[in-house]
Amino acid sequence: MYNRDAIEIKNIAKYKNSVCGIVGFTLSTIQAGLQTCTGQAEKVIQHGLKANCLWGLKDKGLEYAIKNDAYLYQKTMHIVDQYGYDSIEGITEVILLFMQVPNLGMVKASFVAQMLGFNVSCLDSHNLKRLGLSANFTKIPATMTDTGKRKKIKVYLELCQLEGTEYWWNTWCDYVAGNTANRSLPTGDIVSRFHVECVNLWYVACEGLK
Repeated sequence: MYNRDAIEIKNIAKYKNSVCGIVGFTLSTIQAGLQTCTGQAEKVIQHGLKANCLWGLKDKGLEYAIKNDAYLYQKTMHIVDQYGYDSIEGITEVILLFMQVPNLGMVKASFVAQMLGFNVSCLDSHNLKRLGLSANFTKIPATMTDTGKRKKIKVYLELCQLEGTEYWWNTWCDYVAGNTANRSLPTGDIVSRFHVECVNLWYVACEGLK
């Protein structure tokens, strides 16, 4: 699943020289079932930044991603050129880069990085439950120093890389398939493929806002 779908998403971003669709999709997953994410994109296509699915800071995050799309993409590619896709040091820089997007914390910034091909994973509430970890493991207070943030991200990345990004992608898809929030996505394979559908539709939504 990972080698088919996550790699396709990475290639979509490369083809478009853009990350805004991936960021938009990621924002739509915050406190929402995966199966809702295409519907959210359709609302944004229809209503723009006033869409009711862009609550909290989601509208600000999407607006930021669209306005800074070229910078975010080019900076990401610069990090790839300098560090590759597996270096903890490089992935730390990518996570910090996407944490600048309003409403993206370490976990969701990691999800963006994962879809861009980096060896990291999204240790969301589902994965924390599987690991027996509390939510505090992934929380980075806004008041934390840059050094503190880097230390916490390093610990997070070391845990992610014990199994690797492919493992986490595939097992998460299997884990959430058919649950209460994803009844229309009954298998891991369907869950994984749905990510590609979401990303493509969110790129359409973002293009309409440029």
